[in-house]
Amino acid sequence: MLVQSPSRICKSNLSVWKKENSSAFNEISFSEENSKLRKVSEIVLDKNGSYDFEYKENCTILMIVLYGEIVINDFEKPISAEQIFTLKSSESNFLTLKNNLPSEKADVLILELKSKTSENSFSIENLNLNEKNTLIQISKNLECPNFIGLYEGRKEQEYSLYEKGKSIFGMVINGAFELQNRLMETRDAIILNEIEMLEFEALSENALIILFEV
Repeated sequence: MLVQSPSRICKSNLSVWKKENSSAFNEISFSEENSKLRKVSEIVLDKNGSYDFEYKENCTILMIVLYGEIVINDFEKPISAEQIFTLKSSESNFLTLKNNLPSEKADVLILELKSKTSENSFSIENLNLNEKNTLIQISKNLECPNFIGLYEGRKEQEYSLYEKGKSIFGMVINGAFELQNRLMETRDAIILNEIEMLEFEALSENALIILFEV
């Protein structure tokens, strides 16, 4: 029998988008002391748009370009869809994101996670989604288990947590899933507490989900 776990659900149709200069953004903040997750932000950059993303000290930033192409600060190499950017920083600061394509918008998802490292570094990695119906590690540079999966409709999977006492953060990037008997659709997010195993099922074709132990 599936055991319901305490949860917090953030429905995308109830999220508040704010406009700032040539961009729109929304944020989900997390105040739980024991959680590694601080904030999840989605930023849509207009043509030639830019946005200053502020982050706190002792953090790891994971940035996934959902579509389009961006440049960050003065880094010469642009970051495009199916690439990820990670930053580790011991100091608070901000990143300037700029849309690098003159004819279309860019959409970026950013997770800010707490970090115990004193390291300051960044990296760009490719995100390979060629294999369907399985969870794939997003980045080797994060301090928590992190996965993304592209699923065909009606495919089911179970995920056992690596660390006891941790929570699961999940977000549906595209399509629809059922997570622990909860319907989740595009850009819906959830935190599941007191859980040892997650059961989920894709309800649409090419449904895309991300999962983090936090």
